[in-house]
Amino acid sequence: MAVRSLVIGTLFVGVFVAIILSIVWIDKSQPIHELAPLAPAPERPIPAPVQ
Repeated sequence: MAVRSLVIGTLFVGVFVAIILSIVWIDKSQPIHELAPLAPAPERPIPAPVQ
């Protein structure tokens, strides 16, 4: 009977650890907020002509 409790407890802890790792394992190099694909491009200042 104790073996069943040990297996269930181990599986519970394993699932809990897997959920925590999946939350932490986020690629930080990707921007969190992406611009809409149809949004107009931001205005860029036009440099003055060099004389």
